[in-house]
This record gives sequence, C-alpha cells and structure tokens, in this order.
Amino acid sequence: MKKTVLFIITKSETGGAQKFVSEQIQALSSTGKWQCLLATNKKGWLTETVQPFVNESDLLVNEKLERLYSFYYLLVLVKFILRVNPDLIIANSANAGVYGRIAGLLTHTKVIYVSHGWSSIYNGGKLKSFFNFSERILSYISSSILCISETDRLKAIEIIKIPASKLQVIPNSILPPKVEHLNYKADVVTVCRLSSPKRVDLLIQAMFHLPEYTLDIIGDGPLFLELQSLATTNQSTNIRFVGEKPGFADFNQYKVFCLISDSEGMPMSAIEAMSCGLPLILSDVGGCNELIFNNGALVRNSLTDITQAIKNTLQNHAYLSSASKQLFDSKFNLNITLKDYESFYLKLLSS
Repeated sequence: MKKTVLFIITKSETGGAQKFVSEQIQALSSTGKWQCLLATNKKGWLTETVQPFVNESDLLVNEKLERLYSFYYLLVLVKFILRVNPDLIIANSANAGVYGRIAGLLTHTKVIYVSHGWSSIYNGGKLKSFFNFSERILSYISSSILCISETDRLKAIEIIKIPASKLQVIPNSILPPKVEHLNYKADVVTVCRLSSPKRVDLLIQAMFHLPEYTLDIIGDGPLFLELQSLATTNQSTNIRFVGEKPGFADFNQYKVFCLISDSEGMPMSAIEAMSCGLPLILSDVGGCNELIFNNGALVRNSLTDITQAIKNTLQNHAYLSSASKQLFDSKFNLNITLKDYESFYLKLLSS
C-alpha cells in the first residue's frame, strides 16, 4: 500500500523551498510507493508544476496560510488532514511550519519540518531571540527537523538550542536536467530575488571592473529600480536586467553562476546551476561552503574578492565546469539521494 505524504508550504511562487517540494513530489511519485498531497496559499508556479502528480482532491489552496495567526486556517487544515489521513506531514517555510506542526499535534500525525535556512537567525532582526525561542518550542512538537546543510544543523544546536536528537541532515538535491549547451547569452548569471539579504549591488560594482565580461541578472524585487540605476550610473553595457523568469532553468546558456548574499541556507539556484556544469561563485555564508569543492570560489562580500573570483573562474572555466558536474552527481543528484529521503521518512513512520 502506498504511503501518503502531505507537503505544506506557505507560498506557491517560484523559489528554493518550492523547488524542493516540487522535486520531492515528482521523485517520490515516480517510485509508485508514495501518494503526494499539497497545501499552499494559492494556485501558482508550484501547483502547476506538480499538477501531473497531485490530484485536485488532494490539493488544499487557501490564502489564509499567508497569515501567521489564523485560527480559521488551522481549522481548515485540521479538517483537510482528517479527511485525507496522511501518514506523514512535511512542512516547509515559517508559516507552514507553525500550522503544520500544530495540526500534526492535534491530529496525531507525524510531522517533519524542513528548515530551508533558519530565517529566525538570518532575518529575525530585533526579534531574533523571540523567533529562536519559538523555533525551540516548536521543535518539541516536531517528529523530526530536516536541515538542508550541516551548517544549519550546527546553528540549530548552538544558537536555537534545538536538541540534536531532533535533527537530520540531507543536503538539498534535485533531479538532473537534460543539458544541451547552446550559444552563451552571457558569461555570468545570477538568479535571485532583488531584495535583502542578496547583494546584487556588489556583483554589479564588480562587473564595472570587468568590462570584457557580461552579466545577466535574473529576478525581480523591491531593489530592481535601485540596482538598475546603479548599473546605468557607470554607463555599463555589460550588465543586463532580464527580469523575473518563473521556473528559470536555462543555466546552460551561461558559463558561471554567481550568488552574493549576506545570508543563505543552501541555495537551490546554485545546485541547479551546478547540475548544468556551471562553476559557482558564492558568498561564504550559511551552507554555501558545502557547495564548493574545486568547482568555483567562496568569497567575502568585498569588491576585490568578487572581481578576482569572476576573473579566475572564467579563465579556468573548463576544469571548474567538469568539477561542478562531478560534485553534483556525487552529492546533490536526487536520483541518487532519493533513497536517503525515503529511508528517513520510513524510519520515522515506523518509530
């Protein structure tokens, strides 16, 4: 008999956590041993992506999920869980993590919370202590917490004070794409939301010193116009703002992937780029150090470091590209790591 798993995620828009959920649903469904269900805020990129694998009756869409304190949504979710009777709930993102774990407690359903980088640590601001305390309390009603990097596991223990016995690490993994290298659109690509904590401003300034190379910026956000203005003040012709591309997957049209940020968990976009054989240039934050092994560069968020890394990486592109693809196949290929996820889920269900 198939095991039933309900994925809960706050937003259906494109993003790293959504990519994780989408890939999990596709991979688990393809084994024939799992039936996947989904609860999210509204129809969007994620619901469209998993439509072939999730029946309409197994989909809960309600915008109240976007509110952190909605007793109404909690009742809707509990009612849905009681109807579909999942063996396991896998909650992703902050709001979904709260609702999923409380609903699991009320319905006696085991719940895994997936931490896609601890937002309570990285983005908590003045309320960081309160959010860390909340995460610690919620850990006690979690069956387990899945960390996407060893760095996040250590921070959960040392900073949030979550018991180590509650934590499991499986690095982010995706299904490998069918890669066909085309004519390159640009030398460097970055894919991210144009907002804090991303530091696209530093990447743009680094490109001022590298007029021989080109950069495409994929993404939108509140800093779009400000960053566009920054690029035009230098009259740069080597920087192009492409805008948002939901479900962007054309990494094979670029030579190098670069993500400069003040905080990260384990960026899914970097793993997607790696799967296409792109060398990586990443800020030395969060779990990014687990994505670099002779396949690119970790940098401090300084113009000197970023500029030099771009130059060195492009000059050694062939070697670093091969190393990037090898690293992906050995550690981040979901066709290989799926057995680790299944083993984790089944062990939890049998405990």
